[in-house]
Amino acid sequence: RDCREAKRTLIEGVHLLQAALHARVSIATLVLRGDGQSLEALALVDAVNARASVKTIELAPKLYDSVSPVEHGVGVLAEIDFAMPPWPERIVNDAIYLDNVQDPGNVGTLLRTAAAAGVRHVIAGPGCAFVWAPKVMRAAMGAHFVLDLYEQIAPRTLRDVFVGEVLAADANAGGGLFTEAWGEVSTLWLFGAEGQGFGADTLAIADRRLQIPLAAGVDSLSVGAAAAVCLFEQKRRRG
Repeated sequence: RDCREAKRTLIEGVHLLQAALHARVSIATLVLRGDGQSLEALALVDAVNARASVKTIELAPKLYDSVSPVEHGVGVLAEIDFAMPPWPERIVNDAIYLDNVQDPGNVGTLLRTAAAAGVRHVIAGPGCAFVWAPKVMRAAMGAHFVLDLYEQIAPRTLRDVFVGEVLAADANAGGGLFTEAWGEVSTLWLFGAEGQGFGADTLAIADRRLQIPLAAGVDSLSVGAAAAVCLFEQKRRRG
């Protein structure tokens, strides 16, 4: 079933299972690899069942590997429920917007970076990888459980709800990230897909473009690295 329709996704790994338990996420099913699990993973299975009895399925190794989102996992994965919050009438806190970021690993990295920098709202535009997809879950390493996530949001919609300044992280144009005055009000950062950059509709809502200064001969950063630089500079400025 499609993750969006089922409102369920898969997670694997000790860290993700621990994060789900800590966040009191609803775990629908545990799936075990038939040839065994690590002691740490087995302890987590016990912890899950101590909280509430959970349906547990054991699969033959080849079948397990065919459904697992990782190549060399710990032998236990969980099917978890998720819910998308309703689109708010106003967003008054810092947020980021992902413009056509299709790679699940990049989307997960952006979620993880936002959570680490204290940005709670992550908004994915049309064309982005589904934020609750298993590969995104893997890359985000638990960030989902501390964020408000929205998807399929057109850029023009943001102007109706966001209260603050809209900044575009642009590799090719704009004022200096470290020299311009910004960050005194809530900020909505726009991050575009690597290679393609921003769509015209997305760039049209930006109040300003800001550029990360790069060494001579280097013309770009990965979107994850660019987001980390921008968001932690914002965190530094806020104190």
